[in-house]
Amino acid sequence: MKYAEYLNVVETSAQVIAAGTVSADLPVPSCPGWRTADLRAHVVNVLRQKLPVLRGRLTAAPGPDSWPRADPTDTDLPSALRAAAEEVVTLLREIGPEVGLWSWFEPDRTSSFWARRLAHEMAIHAIDSELARGLGPQCDPQLAADGVGELVNVFLARPGRPIADDGPESVVHLHGSDIFCEWSVGLTRSGMTAIPGHPDSPEAELRGPVASLYLWGWGRGTIAGIDIRGDEGLPRRLRELAARAT
Repeated sequence: MKYAEYLNVVETSAQVIAAGTVSADLPVPSCPGWRTADLRAHVVNVLRQKLPVLRGRLTAAPGPDSWPRADPTDTDLPSALRAAAEEVVTLLREIGPEVGLWSWFEPDRTSSFWARRLAHEMAIHAIDSELARGLGPQCDPQLAADGVGELVNVFLARPGRPIADDGPESVVHLHGSDIFCEWSVGLTRSGMTAIPGHPDSPEAELRGPVASLYLWGWGRGTIAGIDIRGDEGLPRRLRELAARAT
């Protein structure tokens, strides 16, 4: 996806989450224990945390007290959310893509990393908001494909932060059935790796619409509708590791 497209996702998702007609007291089924007010406060904090980096074009991590925290009891969270999203998008547009900025992902410390990361953060939480309202989540296939790629290459295979378990070494292959895209994840006791190309003999293959893969990978959808071939226990193991990684 293009840089400007990520920023559009941030804007439109913020409007969904901040919608004033949605009760602050609605339970969020995809985030157990949260209500809409908790979801909104979390999103405000995610956005505000990035503002010192963007305002100062920082290349080192900001201090822990460099941004004001929102609380679920705050009376005007929708306005705070819209304001934070507007400033984040405005700053990223002014900075432009590929400008050096601090990020927690060492291989990509640029403004493009934050445009992509915030687009998916906001898109997933917009889905949370829709689920709280009893609506079926809507997800653009191109955004979903990009999001599965981010999950595999940034979170699961994140350098310096290995997520491992005691299971046997295995390869899980993910394949989009509606648009061509594929990813492979190696599960080892020392951590997960992203494997380029199509592996010769993966222990499990998951094939389905990219939106289904995206929602399942982020814990916002079930495995229903995704065809599993091979070891049927590996998808559950991969999803548990993904929950720990994110």
